[in-house]
Amino acid sequence: MYNMSFAHSGYATAGKEARVMNADPHELITIMFEELINLLDEIYVIYARGEKHGIADQQAMALTIVDSLMISLDMEKGGDLSKNLHQLYGQVRQLIADREPENRIENNRAALRIISEIFSAWSQIRS
Repeated sequence: MYNMSFAHSGYATAGKEARVMNADPHELITIMFEELINLLDEIYVIYARGEKHGIADQQAMALTIVDSLMISLDMEKGGDLSKNLHQLYGQVRQLIADREPENRIENNRAALRIISEIFSAWSQIRS
């Protein structure tokens, strides 16, 4: 009678939306990092399987998050830290957008390492 996959997906979406709506600026950045890491993991799985279907959508979403992280930087108040993060996000963007088949998996893992390191540091701010 019920499509549980659809119900679960709807519930998950509603949960994400509620989390975003109630988040302060620090939590919003945290959510973006978490989603980006999940997308990079999904992209890796698609590459590892040798599939092509769905990769463009996942890459587009990942690039949108990277762009959002770049835009969120306060270049005036952040000084060198903001400049360095902007440069790192630019590298991540290039790694994700690279279309060369022989580099895909390595580039994806490199992007994940960079983002994971930044996210780890970001997580320490409130700890």
